[in-house]
Amino acid sequence: MSRDSFASCEQEQKKEIKARKVELFDTSLRDGLQQPNLEISVANAVLFLQRMATFGVHWAEIGFAGANQFVGDLVGALSSVDTGTMKLALFGRTRGRGTRVQEWPDVQYMVEHKKRVPVAVVVVKSRLLDVMKSLETTPEENLLMAYETIECLHDNGLEVLVDLEHAMDAGCGRRECGLECDSDFRKRSLEYFHQMTAQCVSQKVSRIVVCDTTGGATPEEVSEVIGGLTRTYPDAKFGFHGHTDRGFGIANSRAAVLAGAVQIQGTILGTGERCGNVNLTTVIGSMQLRDEAEFVSPESLSGLTSLAHSAYAAFGLEVPHGAPIVGPGAFGTWAGMHGSSERKNPGAYLWCDPAKVGATPTIGVNAQSGRANVILLSEAIGMPLDSSQAQALIDANQPMIEGGGFTSSEVSFRLACMRVLNTLPDRFSVKNWRILDESDAYGNRFVQARMTLCIGDSTDTTTTAEGTGPVDALTKAMRRELEKHYPVLAKMHLGTFSVTALDVFAHDSAAHVRVTLSFHADGYEPWITAGVSSDMNQAALKAIEDGFHYWLLTNRA
Repeated sequence: MSRDSFASCEQEQKKEIKARKVELFDTSLRDGLQQPNLEISVANAVLFLQRMATFGVHWAEIGFAGANQFVGDLVGALSSVDTGTMKLALFGRTRGRGTRVQEWPDVQYMVEHKKRVPVAVVVVKSRLLDVMKSLETTPEENLLMAYETIECLHDNGLEVLVDLEHAMDAGCGRRECGLECDSDFRKRSLEYFHQMTAQCVSQKVSRIVVCDTTGGATPEEVSEVIGGLTRTYPDAKFGFHGHTDRGFGIANSRAAVLAGAVQIQGTILGTGERCGNVNLTTVIGSMQLRDEAEFVSPESLSGLTSLAHSAYAAFGLEVPHGAPIVGPGAFGTWAGMHGSSERKNPGAYLWCDPAKVGATPTIGVNAQSGRANVILLSEAIGMPLDSSQAQALIDANQPMIEGGGFTSSEVSFRLACMRVLNTLPDRFSVKNWRILDESDAYGNRFVQARMTLCIGDSTDTTTTAEGTGPVDALTKAMRRELEKHYPVLAKMHLGTFSVTALDVFAHDSAAHVRVTLSFHADGYEPWITAGVSSDMNQAALKAIEDGFHYWLLTNRA
């Protein structure tokens, strides 16, 4: 199919299938966990499934039948958990060569747990090459293995979906490493693919899922294969399972829907083997916000960002700044020219209304920003600055701006605004300070901070403290004297801190560093402050000062 004909076909499909309801099938707990070093506890997995059910995900694959202890524990934990209308599924293989289907462990496990997990997903070899080389059996035997497995599961009352493994490679005549088959083998492979598909149709499986197992397909190919199947078997329901090895996962899933697929398989966060499965949050947002498909209700769609963030937390992952639609930077602008345009014409640099997915536009301040960004961000936090005040903030905070300090900490930006507006109470200031940091040949370390503070209208006072490191010592020294005047400081504590080297190549040993600190107190959300300087201890001290000032402001001390 040529690109022109594909584009024309896509437009016709889009007209016909506009806002058609499409199912979501999540495989985060099976295919997604094939990603290295990705883990989730059973308790978090249950919460994750409940969140997906509430959001409107239609199917969730919870694991490979009987593969490991996690699957067994999760099935047990779900026995008393309500997942609403979301169907739970287990994944399994067709019976082995020379094995009675009733004795096949995958089938036995799925039948045993059918009461709580009533859906079986059977993976079937649909590419002739895999039948011959991986299964080492005949095409006829593979058809029989698939037939008997599906029949047995049906007879035992399970709903059956079939994953046609390597379907896109079979349909496009590709072999190992994406190489093209010779014309004769390509013809035989395509015939076998359609023979397996026809058998699944005749057995009335619930969904026949076309898998782009290697992630090597293009949208044009997906449109042609899915479109051909839906025309040939109009009463069958086809799904699509995409991977992102070539970066086409989202585009391929979109092409599948426009060609008639009723189900899209993937993982909520795009996790999975190699480069990952298709990211369902991106598929949902990118298509539904353009009225190309309806995956969930508009009300549920507004919870997309919340769902994604809870999923990242469940798997112990940070939300990527640039994650499409759900990332912190998805609807943000840091560029000065863009910020200026946003002031005059809100939404000028946004492709959709962020509120529809539960997000809000973000205006950031960094080295690329100008006065407009500072003004917009100050307005967003309720401390509006005029043009001259914004310039004063920029002039007074060049290292912080260029070093991403205000990107890391809204608290520090808020305090910077208050300093420009002269609304920050003059509770304390650091007049001077020094760090003594000594180590001996045996690895023993002695760190002491000494500083002179001006507290309110009092005379200057000097305080010292020892710590496990400079940040700890500086915090203790400041706290030791300030707590005498502000006892509420005893309730707040220093949490984690990180140090990031900046512009190392430009300045070598004189590079700036950004220190980011977190603080916490019972009953309060943690807050983050930042400092930037060519001296790490100076940067840390700035972040510590902001942390103390913010807590005193919060408690009106």
